[in-house]
Amino acid sequence: MSIIYVLSGKALEYSELSANLFTGCSHACTYCYCPAIRRTTLENWSSNPNPRKDVLRLLENEAKKLSGDKREILLSFMSDPYHSDDAAKYTHEALVIFEKYGLRCQVLTKNPELALRDIDLFVRNNWKIATTALFTSENMRREFEQGAPSMESRFESMLQFHSAGVYTWVSIEPIIDLKEALGVINRMSFVDLIKIGRWNYDARANKIDWSVVAAETSSLCRKLGVSYYIKNDLFVYADEETKSFGQRWEA
Repeated sequence: MSIIYVLSGKALEYSELSANLFTGCSHACTYCYCPAIRRTTLENWSSNPNPRKDVLRLLENEAKKLSGDKREILLSFMSDPYHSDDAAKYTHEALVIFEKYGLRCQVLTKNPELALRDIDLFVRNNWKIATTALFTSENMRREFEQGAPSMESRFESMLQFHSAGVYTWVSIEPIIDLKEALGVINRMSFVDLIKIGRWNYDARANKIDWSVVAAETSSLCRKLGVSYYIKNDLFVYADEETKSFGQRWEA
């Protein structure tokens, strides 16, 4: 399997290309879809994550062939590129390779504090940094993201990236609690874009009124003057007033 690959379906709402450097992720988020895709348990997926075999050599070979390609490469869908110190070293080398071949990149991580080690690469190449932020409550974070960094570290680190002129965005997906999602929007209204998506693959999501979620999250974004994009699987629930502003609203 290629390290860099072309995305399709729902994933295209994030990027045209992606690269997966690791198998497994130590964050152990209970809503993670990756164990099901790999036909394993969350415990197995999170207990011993490792870089893929010969990943940097293969990545460089593929990057060289894509030299100068204008499509963005997302790190990553199948693991967090900064889930550990060791992972951060591999991710750094991957970013150096992307820079070498003039490739565009955006990173989605729950550990932007660790990603700050590479802030010069982001600034120099005009790359994007994003974090997943679902909660302001540490109790809820520990319940659903037991191995992930604190919410405060994400808020503060993303502000540092933003202050350095890096394009920053936040993924509030899956929305598990509307009040928490609204709290995240209030805390992170400084970012360039907020992406909002519903909770899937869990029976508890059926108890949530998604039209209310779409209306209240987008309304708060407009009030605070922060651009947003409502993911397709949530936008289908939007009421007419919410739809009147469009699926993507620019501040």
